[in-house]
Amino acid sequence: KLAHAPAYNPSLLSQAESNDNFALLFPQVGVNLADEAELFDTADYLDEEVIPEFDSLFDDGASDSLPTAIDNLNAAADQLQSDLGGPNQAASNQALKNEIANTQDAVSRLNSSVNELDSSLQTISGNPVRGRLGLAAGLAVPNDVLAFAISARVDGNVSARTLYSGSDSTLLTSYAPAASGYLDAASALTDAVDDNDASAANDAYTALDNYTSDDIELDNGTTQIFQGGELSDSASDPALNSRVQVVAVAIAEVGLSLSREFMIADRAIAIGLTPKLQQVATYHYVGQIDEEDNSPDIELEDSERTSNHINLDIGTSFYVDPKERLRVGIVIQDLISKDFEYADVPVDGDADGEVAEGGKVSLKPKLRAGVAYTRDWYNLAADLDLVENEALAFEDPTQYLSVGGEVDLAGWAQLRAGLRTNLAGDSNVVSIGAGVSPFGVHFDLAAMMDISEPEKELGLALETGFYF
Repeated sequence: KLAHAPAYNPSLLSQAESNDNFALLFPQVGVNLADEAELFDTADYLDEEVIPEFDSLFDDGASDSLPTAIDNLNAAADQLQSDLGGPNQAASNQALKNEIANTQDAVSRLNSSVNELDSSLQTISGNPVRGRLGLAAGLAVPNDVLAFAISARVDGNVSARTLYSGSDSTLLTSYAPAASGYLDAASALTDAVDDNDASAANDAYTALDNYTSDDIELDNGTTQIFQGGELSDSASDPALNSRVQVVAVAIAEVGLSLSREFMIADRAIAIGLTPKLQQVATYHYVGQIDEEDNSPDIELEDSERTSNHINLDIGTSFYVDPKERLRVGIVIQDLISKDFEYADVPVDGDADGEVAEGGKVSLKPKLRAGVAYTRDWYNLAADLDLVENEALAFEDPTQYLSVGGEVDLAGWAQLRAGLRTNLAGDSNVVSIGAGVSPFGVHFDLAAMMDISEPEKELGLALETGFYF
């Protein structure tokens, strides 16, 4: 459609149908969400099952928590030490064995929870989720001398990921060997009592009472899981350093598209350009992954940085055949590249006030070629990115090949279907759409989804237009 020309190739303004007088597009709304690594599913599983189970194991008020089991074991060991050589020795020794079994159960649950937590965080670490929301409007007027269009749009793009730190993995996987050593020390005490070796029992009690596990080197220093026969403060209330990072870019632009056909080598070739004014805003957020109530004064919008930029789209197109059915074109969008920085930000929830380093996003030229075949009641088209497009922040680059077709039912209704594949990745997305066009008023709705697993990428677009 004529009003879409500025968004795809401004030269198409000069190749409007003979009965087109002007076209108005208002509004056009599109949204899509891509989760190719299925981060949301894993994150939900972590949030609803794994992390609550892990946290419950360190709840001092719970009868089956690890700190409670250790406290009970230590109390039983103290009682046995008091009863050594007395009439209650056997009963106290059995009581300690019971507490060792209870603690072993808690440690087994901890090992299972830690393994699940570590594995899940390893799986999602670094995998991006990306989202886009676009709003657009445009007015196009064809003309044999100089066709023109005025367009405006706002694109908001978000890229987010989870970063699982090696320090957290080291801490989590250190519980099992440390607890094993603690239980071995407790068992050594009961074994000495079973052997009626009072000296060995005293030595075993002293070893248990002073048991300190091996040093663990973390990003913020050295710690131990056990200190003096008890869970250390850092182990009984583990603070994970893993983070969630979000980078967002909002681009607002206003453009004036101009197009005209020129006779070159006896062929009518349309050339169009769109100078445009852009305002680019960047945002950055980093927060601790295990914070349930992050600091309310640290928000995404607090990091906003804005820049103004002048840019240019330029394109050309022409009909290959004399009946003007087969058309080819090529366009360069955002010809003037520029880097935009996103800010250093304080880490939300970090008690030490750590600051996460910022970075930059790049707006670079996009080169695309297309071919379309048009008949009275149907259209076929294909487009190809001639170069890879750099990712916004964390996701992989893209290079799309798109094919599609439209059936026009007497000018009153349109049905469309298309397929888009990422030549630089493994994404394959199918789209379907339908429109109605009574008396020059056009209403259109389209949806898209990944072919193999719809939850990997979903999108929806809605627009209203007026064509006269």
